[in-house]
Amino acid sequence: MHKLALAAFLMSAIPALSQCGSTGSSAGCADDRNGVQGGTATFDLSVSDTAFSPSILKAENLATTTLTLTNTGTRPHGFAVQCIATANGNGCPTTSCFPDSATIPLVAPNASATTTFTVPNPEGIYDFGSGAPGDTMAGQFIVQ
Repeated sequence: MHKLALAAFLMSAIPALSQCGSTGSSAGCADDRNGVQGGTATFDLSVSDTAFSPSILKAENLATTTLTLTNTGTRPHGFAVQCIATANGNGCPTTSCFPDSATIPLVAPNASATTTFTVPNPEGIYDFGSGAPGDTMAGQFIVQ
């Protein structure tokens, strides 16, 4: 009898747990303020030895995004987005991150690299940087 009750509880919990994830893949972990999700976004991002251009990127949550990084500097630079804290009371993760596929390893001067990824669901302002030792340039990826 107890095994049946436990099985029923676990089956009812699976849908709720599946809404949680580090990328907030479901609306169960994050509010969508503008009611729009998905779509596509394409960015041509350049990085010099001192700055990203543009320094602010915007995309809808859950958008399929293609980002090309072109290094116009004299040293190698990459692209990496930091995680943000996500406040919630429903048992979902307390941090939200872009997927690993959003990171572009160091690119040589005068070279480019492209990646495609899905923007995380939790809306917010995610900081990004180069990831190269000594680099201080930064930007913001706004998920709306």
